[in-house]
Amino acid sequence: MSDWQERITRETAPAIRAEHELRYRIATPLIAASGVWADLGCGNGLAAAAALGEHRPASTVLVDVEEEVVARAAEELALPDATGLAGDLTDAGDLMRIGEALLAVGGERVVTCFEVVEHLSTFLPLLEWSGALACEGAVTFVISVPNDAFWSIENPHHMSTWSEGAFEELRRLLPPMQTLLRQVALTGSALLDWDAAPVQHELTARGGGDGTVTTHFIAAFGPRHGELWRGALAVQTDMLEQRRWERQRESDTAVAQRDIEVAQQKVREHRAAIEAQDRMIASQQKQLREQTTQFEEWRAYIHELERELGRPLSGSSVEESPA
Repeated sequence: MSDWQERITRETAPAIRAEHELRYRIATPLIAASGVWADLGCGNGLAAAAALGEHRPASTVLVDVEEEVVARAAEELALPDATGLAGDLTDAGDLMRIGEALLAVGGERVVTCFEVVEHLSTFLPLLEWSGALACEGAVTFVISVPNDAFWSIENPHHMSTWSEGAFEELRRLLPPMQTLLRQVALTGSALLDWDAAPVQHELTARGGGDGTVTTHFIAAFGPRHGELWRGALAVQTDMLEQRRWERQRESDTAVAQRDIEVAQQKVREHRAAIEAQDRMIASQQKQLREQTTQFEEWRAYIHELERELGRPLSGSSVEESPA
C-alpha cells in the first residue's frame, strides 16, 4: 500500500484512520443537531461512519468527484436516501448545485470538507462560495488541510502545499468569526486483564506546549463555529494488520525500486547502443570521406590519361575536347 494513499480504506494504517475519524468527531455535535449535513470529498465514508456512530442528521448531501465513490459512502454510512452529487469543487456551477441542495432543507446546515482543499487546482471558488454562505448565517463550515511542512516531502497528489504560514493566509480569507484548531499526533499504550476481555478506558491525553508539531490545521466558520468538540482519540492498533501494512509498503517500495533499477539499466543499455551506433556512423563517415577523396584522385588520373589519348572524358555529361 502506498504511503501516498489519499482515500481511507479498511486497509489504511490504524493511526491514519484515527486521524481522519477524529476530524469528523469534532464536528459530530454540529452534524447530529443539523437539519442537513454535507460532506465535501466524502471518500468511502469510513471515517465519518466511525465518528458519527448512531447519530445521523435529518438529511445528508455527499459530494465527491466520482459517482461510484459517493454511492459507496452512502452505503457505508447507511444513508440510502442521501443526496449524492458528483462534482468539481473548483467549478462554480457544481458549487451552486451543492448550495441549492443545502438550502432546500430547513434547519441548521453543516458542511465538512476534510483533506480536500490541497487536492484542488484552485481553492478560491470554494472559499468564496463557502464564505458567502457562512456570512449569511446559512451554513457552518469545518475544513482541514495537512501540514505539509511537517512531512517535508513532496506529495504528488497535492496541488497546493500547506504550512503554518500558508494556513495563516487562508485564515485571512475566511469570515472573521472563526474557530481554529491544531491536530497533533499522540502515542500511547494500554493494560488489559489477562483474558483480554474488551474494556473501555478513560484516557488522559496531554498535548500542546513547547515542541508541539501540528499534523493538520482545522478551521470552522459560520453561525456555529464555536461549538466544535475538543478531545483526543486513541484506538487499539491491530498489530497483525499494521505489520501486514508495513510489509506491504516495504514490498511495494522494493518492487518500485527494482522496476526503477531495471528501467535505469535499460536506459544505460540503450545509451550504450546509441553511443556504439554513433561511433559506427562516425567511422563510416570517415571511410566515406577517404573513399571519396581516393575516387576523386583516381578520376582525375583517368581524365588525364583520356586527354593524352584524345578520348572523351568518362563520367562527364559534357564532352570536352582533348587539350
